[in-house]
Amino acid sequence: MLLTVDIGNTNVVMGLMPTRGELASQLRFPTDKRRTVREFMDGFEALVAMHGFDFSDVAGAVVSSVVPELTESVVASVRAKTNLEPLVVNYKMNLGFSIDMDTPERLGVDMIADAAGAVNDYDGALAIFDMGTANTCSVVTSDRTYIGSIIYPGVVISQDALTAQCSQLPFIKFEKPKGLIGKNTVECMYSGVLYSNAATIDGLIDRIADELGEPVTAIATGGVSRMIVPACRREIVHDPNLLLKGLWDLYKLNA
Repeated sequence: MLLTVDIGNTNVVMGLMPTRGELASQLRFPTDKRRTVREFMDGFEALVAMHGFDFSDVAGAVVSSVVPELTESVVASVRAKTNLEPLVVNYKMNLGFSIDMDTPERLGVDMIADAAGAVNDYDGALAIFDMGTANTCSVVTSDRTYIGSIIYPGVVISQDALTAQCSQLPFIKFEKPKGLIGKNTVECMYSGVLYSNAATIDGLIDRIADELGEPVTAIATGGVSRMIVPACRREIVHDPNLLLKGLWDLYKLNA
């Protein structure tokens, strides 16, 4: 059983993974930089007890973090509860692909994990969309080289900014619109969120393929991707467990 911890800007997700990409138990809570080692230890205890597991079932641990302030607390809590040294994802480890960027040390480890999972499941050039607090698109060539990425505001950031800056627009919880052209303010906002993101993905795929000079396989994961992908006109693989697969693959390559 592999213990996984994904520390994102919005949520911390703990999981127990018996096989690649499949969670037997999962616990999710909001990211808070003030969380203590004790709180994370309590979280691990709840995760393990949730389905009758025991810490003796845990054979390894891997941590992916884009919130440096929480990384050491999570690592310390893993050590305390499992007596294992967790693998902390970073660009210097064996990734299963190479990185050709000016500042690889600044590349988000969530994007690294996505790419690690993708190169083992999909052939050819890849455009990997991860839709979270920020939307990212990682570009990997057919020879397994990560050549760069695209980052733009995620759905929640866009919605919050729109509501904050426009006095007459209400706060909304993102839902699927009835159609493209809204008949009231809320439906108009639903439509704008859904179809602008879908059109962005469609357009970026075309432009990436043009720049590479070859077709690309597009994969989408994370957050609201399950709602966005059906609205896209291009063929896109929806892989909600891509990051988990990548964490599994990185652990197997480096443990």
